Amino acid sequence: MANRFRLVAFVVLLAGPGVTQVRVACVGDSITQGALLSDLEHDAYPVQLGWRLGSGYRVQNFGAGGRTLLRGADLPYMDSSAWKKLLEWQPDLVVVILGSNDTCEGKRGNWGHQADLEVDTQALIEGLRGANPKVRVLLCSPPPMLVEVAGLSAERRKDLNERGGRLVRIAQALMSVAAQHASARFVDLSRVLKPRQVLDGVHPNPFGAEAIANRIAEVILMPEAQSLDILEALGARGIKPITSRYHGFPRLDFELGAEGPACTLVQPHRVSRGRPWLWRLRFFGHQPALELELLERGFHLAYVDLTQLFGSARALARMEALHGMLLQLGFSSRPVLLGMSRGGLPLLAWGNTHPGETAALVGDNLVCDLRTWPGGQGGKRSDGDWHRVLGEYKWTEAEAAARGDFLLGGIEAPAKAGIPLLLVQGLADQVVPPLANGLRLAKLWREAGGSVTLWSKAGQDHHPHGLHPPSPLTREIHFACGLGRNPATWAVPSAEYRGHPAGWGGETWWRQLERLRNLGREWPQTEIVFLGDSLTQGLTGAVDRIARADGSRPIDRILGETNALSLGLSGDRTEHLLFRIKQGALAACDPKVIVLQIGVNNLNTARHTGREVAQGIRAVVDLLAQEEPQAHVLLCGPFPVGIQPTDPRRAALEEVHASIADLGNRSGVTYSDLRPLFLDEHGKATNAMRQDGIHLSGKGEEVWLGALQPLIESLIGG
Repeated sequence: MANRFRLVAFVVLLAGPGVTQVRVACVGDSITQGALLSDLEHDAYPVQLGWRLGSGYRVQNFGAGGRTLLRGADLPYMDSSAWKKLLEWQPDLVVVILGSNDTCEGKRGNWGHQADLEVDTQALIEGLRGANPKVRVLLCSPPPMLVEVAGLSAERRKDLNERGGRLVRIAQALMSVAAQHASARFVDLSRVLKPRQVLDGVHPNPFGAEAIANRIAEVILMPEAQSLDILEALGARGIKPITSRYHGFPRLDFELGAEGPACTLVQPHRVSRGRPWLWRLRFFGHQPALELELLERGFHLAYVDLTQLFGSARALARMEALHGMLLQLGFSSRPVLLGMSRGGLPLLAWGNTHPGETAALVGDNLVCDLRTWPGGQGGKRSDGDWHRVLGEYKWTEAEAAARGDFLLGGIEAPAKAGIPLLLVQGLADQVVPPLANGLRLAKLWREAGGSVTLWSKAGQDHHPHGLHPPSPLTREIHFACGLGRNPATWAVPSAEYRGHPAGWGGETWWRQLERLRNLGREWPQTEIVFLGDSLTQGLTGAVDRIARADGSRPIDRILGETNALSLGLSGDRTEHLLFRIKQGALAACDPKVIVLQIGVNNLNTARHTGREVAQGIRAVVDLLAQEEPQAHVLLCGPFPVGIQPTDPRRAALEEVHASIADLGNRSGVTYSDLRPLFLDEHGKATNAMRQDGIHLSGKGEEVWLGALQPLIESLIGG
């Protein structure tokens, strides 16, 4: 049956009272239930999912510890009380994460029933349809079992190793059943968790639950296009592909025409709106992390053999042939091109000649100047490839020496057309020297007025390729295709739970949030409030957040007469501060001045791009203007990150400041770039910053507050 389930139909905008919410049921075992989490009420993934989906959805947790998908196992979910309550609730959408307990052998003996996985999954869907014939189901593979988690016993590692291998079989069964139901979708969670996000190798900590919630929210909110029958469409053109699997996704290999080049097309489980696609230009299958993230998010993956063509006219002709065919099949006319190493040559050739048929160009240690590689001028010499270049272009040695960088001469067209250039660059690349290739391209692109996002890898040679994790690059690709959401503007609570390191004792972020609300009620007359992250919290600490005239802290000595409040929370990012403001962080007080310092954690821990962070800060300023119109906002752009000026995060920071500086032109906002206060004349961090290159020392706090003091006094009247 054609898989044409469109979750976009469930998006409900609340126009007023009485609008129906989408009922989302989270079905699963202890992972869904939230086992081992100390604050189930706030941290279990269904709760975090609810905040991400928003007011148009009502999310309910139907997790039951120890339960199985298999009905012949020891604790079938369909025999539980949670199953009965679920059916009574009659959900519109069900998210199923079952299977971890089905991998057990030994005393439980569940895996002996694995032959029934498909049948029992079918039964689960039919049972749900019995309660609501229009129900939609997301069949999620169980999250990975991670033996790398610190502190696991040898016995536990052995058990997880054995059981973890069985998860592939479960995913295959779920995928097979989902393909047979118009009302079902398969969601791969096998790569969603990292060791630092798991407590015992299986159960997620709050950050792991956050990762699951983020992924499920992406799936639910992703606008879909109708699936295409690619096999039938190719068959109508006389093409009979060889079918296989690529990391679990349907793969088609075929030749373009009777004697045409070899091509590969990989299909997503669900197709995103506009049918976007990633075009891999060389080295298919190498470092596939980015490809897999995009496939999971509804992109197709395409490849045409361009071996030994080096971006020549013959390469371009092959590319045009594949592009034309996919366009006829209904694919987007503007693919995202990915060039690794020598793949940069066809990437530039296409971008220069087809800017109108390009969504974005992604380069990874790419070759732009043939003289450096394979010619060996400053890079690594490859005699065989160099002679093939001369033959392909019909150049003499002298012509090659004069024209080896000719592709860089054509980049003005795509740059001026607004095509984003997304570069991953090893700064110590000895094979393809960056200054003559990737970094030179970035410079020329910017000079032509184009947009460049650069992820620099300090000390990294030509290999390994890839950005790890690839999520920031994935989001920029979505942005280029008009898809996705900026996580820095998504008002959600924090999953922070490290009470003692954050200075909260044994308390959680939620308990701190309540304390800050109470503090506002206790000091409604305060005229100055500091909002932000650990830099702001550090002004007072988490215990005594009031500036006091008789105190010894820098904030006491400089602002002690003002009763200023520090409402900073360690670990917060723009999205968390947006949530706090929307939840009434300042409801009890009407300050005259709000000092805003936020964004460092977006760059440092969330790895948001400069563009994303700037939009997040703008969203905070917009919300403050709405919620606290009486207050003047002193916007301190994010302070420096890293000790050395070569720290790659500094470039993103520059982009942030360049993008938010105009906020200072607004009425009620003063923008201050205070970075020079913490750096020497060479851009190196001074003793105003701690050795972590993030936080301020006591001297740094004095410098910061001293710079603000005249502004604050002018705004509150002395």
